[in-house]
Amino acid sequence: MVSHVVVVGGGLGGLAAAATAAARGHKVTLLDKNPWLGGKAAVLRLPAPGGAAGTNGGEFRFDMGPTILTVPRVLRRIFAEAGRDQAQDLPLIRLDPQWRCFFEDKTQIDLIENVDAMARAMDGFAPGTNQGEGYKRFQQVAKNLHEISEKFFFWKSVEGLTDTIDMKSNFAPNTMRDVMALRMGRTVAKIIRGHVPDARLAQMLDHFCQYVGSSPYLAPAVLCSIGDMQASEGIWYPKGGTRAVAEGLANLAGSLGADLRPGVEVTGFEVENGTMKAVRTAGGERIACDAVISNMDAIRTYKELVGGPVGEKYAKKGYEPACSGVVLYLGLKKRYDHLAHHCFVFSRDAEEEFDAIYKRGVPAPDPTAYLAAPSCSDDTVAPEGARRSMSWSIPPTCGRATIGRRCSPPTARPSSTS
Repeated sequence: MVSHVVVVGGGLGGLAAAATAAARGHKVTLLDKNPWLGGKAAVLRLPAPGGAAGTNGGEFRFDMGPTILTVPRVLRRIFAEAGRDQAQDLPLIRLDPQWRCFFEDKTQIDLIENVDAMARAMDGFAPGTNQGEGYKRFQQVAKNLHEISEKFFFWKSVEGLTDTIDMKSNFAPNTMRDVMALRMGRTVAKIIRGHVPDARLAQMLDHFCQYVGSSPYLAPAVLCSIGDMQASEGIWYPKGGTRAVAEGLANLAGSLGADLRPGVEVTGFEVENGTMKAVRTAGGERIACDAVISNMDAIRTYKELVGGPVGEKYAKKGYEPACSGVVLYLGLKKRYDHLAHHCFVFSRDAEEEFDAIYKRGVPAPDPTAYLAAPSCSDDTVAPEGARRSMSWSIPPTCGRATIGRRCSPPTARPSSTS
């Protein structure tokens, strides 16, 4: 019997879920309150002053959401579910250097994918300090943590430690060894500085954990695994920008028969005796279903849609929502050749910066800025003659910083995803 799955929220996760469920033979309906699909992976198009012509019709194109793509095998796996080739349907460009780093003392270094090459660059950057060997040891730790995360929680929905480990095998020697290797109680910053003590190089590595909006001084050591993910699988740019990922997943889901419905707001779930029965919409529609996948914020899903004792119980967990950053979208007339596709202009003091944002909830006195210049890799993001489009973002003033996830100015910002 084919079950009816309703996906709430058409962000990247929702579109991926819709495509996967449809590929596995389910009837799928995806609902999103926005008039577009893709959630934060929206696009901003602005006309070039003077109507400059070019292959893109004389406009600047900006990705408004994430700009750094890692772990492409996740996309390959989604497309493979439907017997499709991601490389054909959604081509990606490998970026190396992965990002360029600018420091307070006017020095700079590129993050290079190959570990040995990166180690040599570190030795040249800080000669006589053996940073390169420390970096290689760090990457061995990151690789081990990556393997453990794959085994216990990378492919799982995790809300606590008990979701990560099979309790029947808790005391098996291999399981206990893996648990000990997670370095409980140690932070990303402590692991990094234990191997790469140079303050500038440590800052560069700190930003692995910014993808999940965490301070390296608070984030658990297991997030060092992102270092191995980047070294082993690279950093990628989808042809056409990150927006192309949303469009590719929507096309995949649609081709598999999923009913994709933007502009439909979900207002509640009907649950009887712990069983999902239907989804209700703002338009008064009742959509009977066998299961729901929510790509909406988890706190809001339980509070606003599930409600009742279950929603109240979840709300008491006290999860803190993330905070956004400030973004400038800049269309420029000239090219700046010292920039790479991804750049970080680092603060003078990492600990001071993260303490202000995450502990005191105030603007950092000297924040790190992330600069994306996709026209380094993609001529279609800017008109000919202009040659440069870029996004410049700084961390939030409170909550969690998220590198690569940025909101636009109020006049251009789309509404939030369902």
